[in-house]
Amino acid sequence: MIDRKYFDPFVYWRKIKNLAVKLLLETGISVKTVTRIDGYKITFVANSYLEYIFRAQKSFHREKVTMHWLRNVVQPEDVIYDIGANVGAYSLYAGYKVKDSGGRVYAFEPAFFNFFSLSRNIEANLLNEIVIPYPVALGRNTREAKFFLSDTTAGSALHGVGRAESEGKEFEAKFQQGVFVTTLDEFCNHSGVAFPNHIKIDVDGTESDIVSGMQKTMNDYKLKSVMIEIDRDVSHGDIEARLIDSGFQEVKAEKWVGKNTFNKLFVRL
Repeated sequence: MIDRKYFDPFVYWRKIKNLAVKLLLETGISVKTVTRIDGYKITFVANSYLEYIFRAQKSFHREKVTMHWLRNVVQPEDVIYDIGANVGAYSLYAGYKVKDSGGRVYAFEPAFFNFFSLSRNIEANLLNEIVIPYPVALGRNTREAKFFLSDTTAGSALHGVGRAESEGKEFEAKFQQGVFVTTLDEFCNHSGVAFPNHIKIDVDGTESDIVSGMQKTMNDYKLKSVMIEIDRDVSHGDIEARLIDSGFQEVKAEKWVGKNTFNKLFVRL
């Protein structure tokens, strides 16, 4: 029997549309696209096909635990820190959720090309007073460092702070960028900074360093949840143990296909 999808004109229209978008992006023309999710209309100004397909089209469907966290744990009056925001998909969703109730989103993204896209996407959604972008890296101590980029395509990931390594694997850097690293504890200590009620960490291998630099923050009961991507080959259970020692409980986990990597949601007991 022939699959029904071959008779669906929408399938062919989508392929033609994606091909046209890819050709436009290859000429250097940005493409504006709108993703509708949970009643929100989230605008992306894509600078690459990776950003258009992978970030704008798929982000809200491929990470089920992250979306559960945004939908059910994060509340409209809360402050959310998105560490490793990339081009801003989850920051924008959170921004729409909290914008009318006094909440805030702090989006941290040090890669120069992703920070540009992140900022432009925030601007396109008129969320600049709600979602605040920071071009800094977070870690276990404050210092100047080199940021080794595996790719300079908007929407790309798997970069390395201090060395050309991501998720325990070395790579050949395409570009070397200077970056300022600070601890989350030090960042939160500055006047004018709203303390986080929820933190999302997705940084492809330096999660342990970030957790090491947020011990005071983790022990504060104003922090209600941590949504974190953990590579078990790198962390060996250390991150989970620290969060549990600080009063959190793992409530949901989702394994990436073909990797020993998990999205894990921890909530305070």
